[in-house]
Amino acid sequence: MRLITVLLRMARAFLFYPVMIGVFLWLYIRDVHWIYGLAVIVAILIVDPIWRILLKSIFKAIQKKWQK
Repeated sequence: MRLITVLLRMARAFLFYPVMIGVFLWLYIRDVHWIYGLAVIVAILIVDPIWRILLKSIFKAIQKKWQK
């Protein structure tokens, strides 16, 4: 069961950005409204946890800098 969980997490990690890039390119080729491209970018920022981790560490660094 643990192996299946690991494989699913790896599949999500390896497929997430290619799928998002594919959706973004498909929207560009179809010449849809720019708000849909923005929605894809916002979805990437919300769904992918690495951006939240980066923002937390940036905010912590800023707080430490201002506390001195």
